[in-house]
Amino acid sequence: MNNHDRSVTFNGSVSGNTNVNTGDNVDQEITVNANGAAEVFAQLIKDIHEKTTDSQRAQLEFFAEKLKEAYDNKDKEEGKKLLGFLTGALGNIGSIASIASLFGVTL
Repeated sequence: MNNHDRSVTFNGSVSGNTNVNTGDNVDQEITVNANGAAEVFAQLIKDIHEKTTDSQRAQLEFFAEKLKEAYDNKDKEEGKKLLGFLTGALGNIGSIASIASLFGVTL
């Protein structure tokens, strides 16, 4: 009996119904929908509108936009800093946790 390494490594965020075949001689490609990130950032803006007062809203929207720029520029350190600020202001909400996973960080 042969012992073959059947390990699977994922880099980044994996969600949804992802099936992985670990059989012999398998080449498998998983395409990630780029719209997923756009949807999560849109949800963050919606959460900001629903959970903040007018006096907080403009500042948090500014930080959300900076967070999107950090994501687009793959700036993990800036992303972590902005995520910390937004978490402090909004709490541990789903949109922030989802964006944190895009950066590969946990809150």
